[in-house]
Amino acid sequence: MYSAKEPEETRIGDMIGKKTLIIGDLRRGKTQLTAALLEQLLKIVSPQEVTVIDMAPAGKEEVGGMLYKYTQAVFRTRYLQPPSIRAPRIEGENRDEVLSLADYNRRAIEPIIRCFLDHPTQCLVVNDLSIYLQSGNLEDILRCMNTSSTFISNAYYGTSLSDDKGSSISLREKKLVEELISKSDIVVRL
Repeated sequence: MYSAKEPEETRIGDMIGKKTLIIGDLRRGKTQLTAALLEQLLKIVSPQEVTVIDMAPAGKEEVGGMLYKYTQAVFRTRYLQPPSIRAPRIEGENRDEVLSLADYNRRAIEPIIRCFLDHPTQCLVVNDLSIYLQSGNLEDILRCMNTSSTFISNAYYGTSLSDDKGSSISLREKKLVEELISKSDIVVRL
């Protein structure tokens, strides 16, 4: 496993043919780095060979946000996003609401994952992967990782969003991100 602390140390050439996971707490630059890597990737790989799955909630200033806010390059790829994603820990008032919102996200994202698996591309870039892990199946993500030769994703891995109103989605998310860390060739910690 390789780890880079500064975005300047992270180069797309090192990531071709590898599984890369960018992790960090809120507002560490995960989405911004992912956008920069996507732009670099499109200089060396045909846009037809790149799928972007955007799992970020729209309009939540507390979190990084959707990838297209950082780069228009997403629109040169096969850009997949659910119609709506929620921010369970921010929007949920209590345990049941947090769990319901996490399950809503899982149901919204699963068809996008199936779409990629039914029609895979050489490269897959995923924004805000951890939101799916709050309720979704890790095996779905591992299949995506293994189906694409180049996998680049970012995931929340921190303590800023630890108040999950007793739902335990934070612990689940953390454990599954740690599983992904163990399966990744390159881990960028921000």
